[in-house]
Amino acid sequence: MKKQFAKIVSLLAASVLVLASCGNGDSSTDSTSSTTSTAVTEESVVQDTSSEATTAEVSSETSVSSSEEETSSQSDEKYSVVFTADDAVVIKASTTEGSLEDALNALKDSNALDFTGSQSEYGLYIESVNGRTADAAKNEYWAVYTTLTEIDGVSYSSAEYGTYDYDGTECASASFGASGLPMVEGELYAVVLAAY
Repeated sequence: MKKQFAKIVSLLAASVLVLASCGNGDSSTDSTSSTTSTAVTEESVVQDTSSEATTAEVSSETSVSSSEEETSSQSDEKYSVVFTADDAVVIKASTTEGSLEDALNALKDSNALDFTGSQSEYGLYIESVNGRTADAAKNEYWAVYTTLTEIDGVSYSSAEYGTYDYDGTECASASFGASGLPMVEGELYAVVLAAY
């Protein structure tokens, strides 16, 4: 257990150095480092055998930012935007609390992302993300995908209705909208521009 913890700590330290060297001196790099440090604690090593994957994600996020797509380092204390592009945003929960709608509102309040939407009998309908509006004339809409599969016998996603790949991780089409999709620590939530 001590070897595994030491390995994770060294990977985390390397990731923080990579992130620091990629930073432009603003506070957004600092918030990523502190979020990452908070996410990987000794307790999470004991409870989560996938901690190495969490640390590896930080390194891969840095490499994604060097391509055409951007990686946002902004977050609030419960949720973080780990990837953003013109047609997609990927959010990671660092706590089991609230819904995707709550996460979107919290991230909007912390200026990590911008979105607009309207309420209907089914909850929040996402209309735009970071200035990109779904074009109804082109049958576009903002689809939601997640790595969250099942909790207490309730299925929250199904690959049968489509998938979205983020950095080698498959997110399946969400079975619930943003208002009914719970945020669970360590899970990914992708909001992706799609067309039918």
